Amino acid sequence: MSSENPSSHYKPGSCNIGQKELAVRKKFLSVFLPITLFLSFGAFYWDTCLTLWICLLGSAFCTIVLFLEIKFKFCILFGIFSLYNFDRLGTLHESKKAVDQSKDRKRVLEICIQSMLFALIYSIGIHLLASFVHS
Repeated sequence: MSSENPSSHYKPGSCNIGQKELAVRKKFLSVFLPITLFLSFGAFYWDTCLTLWICLLGSAFCTIVLFLEIKFKFCILFGIFSLYNFDRLGTLHESKKAVDQSKDRKRVLEICIQSMLFALIYSIGIHLLASFVHS
């Protein structure tokens, strides 16, 4: 019986980052989440500002992508380039099999679509709520 963590190995389309990479994403999430919340509250003061709404959409998208990367242990950037890392930061390995690359890119597409959908729902919801409060 192996004492290794079962999620500490590359699984095409499922898991391509280890604990050290996850820690980096958690740090980025700790930056983007407050920015998203700040922009959300700002939308109530400047509910007609298109620039603020676009920034909120982008920030919400990044926040959701980071959350999903942590949840799934899957980096979309690594997935696009068929890479994975379970070693120290900066040590990248390439997936050579076409089937694995296809699974990775399918997961990238799923995460991007889910993130954009949720970011749009969130941003539109905040915008409508802010407009309703000001009317």
